[in-house]
Amino acid sequence: MNQVIVQPMQWKGIIDISETQDFTAEDSACFAEVRDVLKKYGVLDKYGVSLIHKHFDIDSDECLLEHTDIENRTLTIKPVKKSAIEPESTTITVWRLTEGDKLAEVGCRCALGPNGHWGRHEQY
Repeated sequence: MNQVIVQPMQWKGIIDISETQDFTAEDSACFAEVRDVLKKYGVLDKYGVSLIHKHFDIDSDECLLEHTDIENRTLTIKPVKKSAIEPESTTITVWRLTEGDKLAEVGCRCALGPNGHWGRHEQY
């Protein structure tokens, strides 16, 4: 049986948002293939694709954490010390697929609460 190894994403080496390139015809062909694979496995409505980029550096002992304010319809993402994150109280929302034995890196988690999200950002 293959072991799936997922580790926290190290943001060094990820390009700044200002250095990203526009979506191309080649990207469109790639997306079509990714869509077809997701459909084949019945997860087309579960997973998608995001642009891997950064806006600032994140330390190796940090992870991005999403907080949702449902009432105000606001999503805030900020770096938090990994030691302050309880994995059982979060859901991974962003992975970066990698080569080799390590399948993916965790890029972001969403803080959960009784209704699925924390109602207040002050909780972290």
